[in-house]
Amino acid sequence: PLMLSVVAAILILAVLVPLLISSNRKTILAEKLSLQTERAIAASDAKSSFLSSMSHEIRTPINAVLGMNEMILRECEDESILSYSQNIKTAGNTLLGLINDILDFSKIEAGKIEILPVDYDLSSVITDLVNMIKARADAKDLKLNLDIDKEIPKMLHGDEVRIKQIITNILTNAVKYTEKGNVTFRIGYDRIAHDTDSIMVNISVTDTGIGIKKEDIKKLFSQFERIEESRNRNIEGTGLGMSITKRLLEMMGSDLHVASDYGKGSTFYFSLKQKVVKWEPLGDYEASYHAMLNERKKYRESFTARDANVLIVDDAPMNLLVFKNLLKQTLVKIDTASSGDEGIALCTKNKYDIVFLDHMMPKKDGIQTLHELKELKDNINADTPVICLTANAISGAREKYIAEGFSDYLTKPIDASELETMMQKYLPYEKIGTPVAADVISEETEDDDSTDDIALSALKPLKDSEIIDVKLGIKNCRTPEAYISILKVFYESIDETAHDIDNYYMENDLLNYTIRVHSLKSSSNTIGAASFSELAGELEEAGNRFDISYIKDHHPLFIEAYKCFKEPLAEIFCEDPDGNCNKPEADSTLMKEAYTEIKSAAEDMNSDRLEAVLIRMNDYRIPEQDAALWDRIRCLSERFDHEEILALLKEKSDL
Repeated sequence: PLMLSVVAAILILAVLVPLLISSNRKTILAEKLSLQTERAIAASDAKSSFLSSMSHEIRTPINAVLGMNEMILRECEDESILSYSQNIKTAGNTLLGLINDILDFSKIEAGKIEILPVDYDLSSVITDLVNMIKARADAKDLKLNLDIDKEIPKMLHGDEVRIKQIITNILTNAVKYTEKGNVTFRIGYDRIAHDTDSIMVNISVTDTGIGIKKEDIKKLFSQFERIEESRNRNIEGTGLGMSITKRLLEMMGSDLHVASDYGKGSTFYFSLKQKVVKWEPLGDYEASYHAMLNERKKYRESFTARDANVLIVDDAPMNLLVFKNLLKQTLVKIDTASSGDEGIALCTKNKYDIVFLDHMMPKKDGIQTLHELKELKDNINADTPVICLTANAISGAREKYIAEGFSDYLTKPIDASELETMMQKYLPYEKIGTPVAADVISEETEDDDSTDDIALSALKPLKDSEIIDVKLGIKNCRTPEAYISILKVFYESIDETAHDIDNYYMENDLLNYTIRVHSLKSSSNTIGAASFSELAGELEEAGNRFDISYIKDHHPLFIEAYKCFKEPLAEIFCEDPDGNCNKPEADSTLMKEAYTEIKSAAEDMNSDRLEAVLIRMNDYRIPEQDAALWDRIRCLSERFDHEEILALLKEKSDL
């Protein structure tokens, strides 16, 4: 019996032990799976955060580009400049279309990129494509050949945006990998016997570039993989474009084919079925393009509102300038603020019809500012519509902002027509008037032709500057007049911005430090200060990767280099090169009286009285020992930052 018991126990253990081990393994596997799931969710959240940030980083500079370009289209009469400007608008809007989808995290992760067919004009598509690629080809002295079938139907039905995205990727690659020779863009078509309402559009791009080895063609469509990395290291790109192109074509029932002769060139080609809306032939593409330019509609404001008061809050001075320019002809009165606190201060003093509030700002972002604004006691703007301005284009953004309490939502870059439509939606009906008569506009702008000559003359002090490339700055801003207005914004913000960046550095506030340096990188690049922009870019990257050591080593040099802009720019924006303006110097008694009046005005939050003191002191030259403090007070006065003015004056022992 004992032996039987032992045998039975052994048998039971032989059965139970594997079950226990199996159960334990399952528990471990479940725990591992749970951990992996948590990590995947965390990674997904991180991606969402990254895409949201990147959306802002990419769309913000596009806002400045398209906003300034809109002013060129509105105000310029030169056909060649208008042609260039139209190219900028086309390329910028196409870029925005790509960003809107590529950065839409939910669509990418869920595979929900949709094909959305619409009726489109093929001549317009070709024009957009040629405009985008011609500048690249010209820069490399490549000839762009067009071989477009004049008989192809002009009006087709398909996903115009995706078709342009596909061809843009192919054309861009052709130019990137071709150093000499030409790129040929062909479009033809074939009728479909069993479908008389559709055609097969045949598209090919042939280049005389480096070509592709047979064994490398498969790599061409792999995500983030580039062919012959060592050979092509100087060519920009992630290697994602062709993979996206192939996927989009597959979604539209087509495929991308490649024929290449290594060392001699390549041809990329595909055929795409498209419905025909009208059988009218395309005809001469170039003639259609010039006709489009001749028939362009000059901008006219859709309304005026002389009695309307609007506030725009944005930490980027260039964005404020773009906003004001877009609404210039509506005659709306516009106040600006560069921080949430400034916006709140203005809202306690002035009644506004609409407040436009940027989302991403240092210290206090737009959402925090809105909440604080709504909590104010005796708030005279309690019922004022507040519109969120944001470059955050990911899905669900609109719902988020509405839920936070905003009245509406406007995406950057700001579209002029959308802005005017929203203004008319929220402005009081009785304040909206009809557009100004054309002859009045003509009288107001009759001296525009002479403004560029005046601007060029004013820029002479920078002729031999080593830190600012005036030609590049004018090229970036398109006209000397536009350039000098942007340059003035840059100059007037030097003391304030340097002070803010220094404060963030001393306070170890890495987030706001990086935001401000990023903004300065963009603005300095615009004025033609490329070397300084690169320095700012390196600091921004260090901030993004939390490299405190690099920032500590380079911050002093960066601030010193930034302040070096002030002296040469002062020669332009002061009445004489030394900035003394031949005025008598204010003595110590006069300065003490001025500081005392400023302190009293700031304590009473009386901006008018404070401004009156500053205007009166314009008749005097500020002593050198007071210059920095005085400039800082002037900047803070423009921001209505009375609290900071009082903080500065506390340090003066004689007050």
